[in-house]
Amino acid sequence: MGKNKKNITIPNHILPATNLRFSFEFYDTSCDKYCLSSWSKEQIAEALKRLKEICDKKFNELHGDRVLGFKPVDWTQTIEKKFPSTKANLLEAFHFSLIGINNQKARVYGAYGDNTFFIVWFDIDHKIWPTFKKNT
Repeated sequence: MGKNKKNITIPNHILPATNLRFSFEFYDTSCDKYCLSSWSKEQIAEALKRLKEICDKKFNELHGDRVLGFKPVDWTQTIEKKFPSTKANLLEAFHFSLIGINNQKARVYGAYGDNTFFIVWFDIDHKIWPTFKKNT
């Protein structure tokens, strides 16, 4: 991560006690680049299965989940610099992994507000926020 890493800590007492909901209100259909419809039938089925599993969790469970990597987006580290929707950009941007799809590369990007994750993009190849192997 770069120097501008944005860490958000939300106190548990203000986190919703209900399960996360998904919305496609801000889903970007303007191009195929990050569209679920460009994925294979099997990848779409697996993605929907993962989204269903995630809906069984609360925000604080997801935010602390290291496997899913449910984290705020640091736009300084991404190739896209904002969402195409003005309304989505008014909310906090988050992303998470879709485990088991495309060798663990698949990511979902969206905006979070009012206990709802507004899906904007499906990034099958982890291109929006590329990561590089660290020298250890």
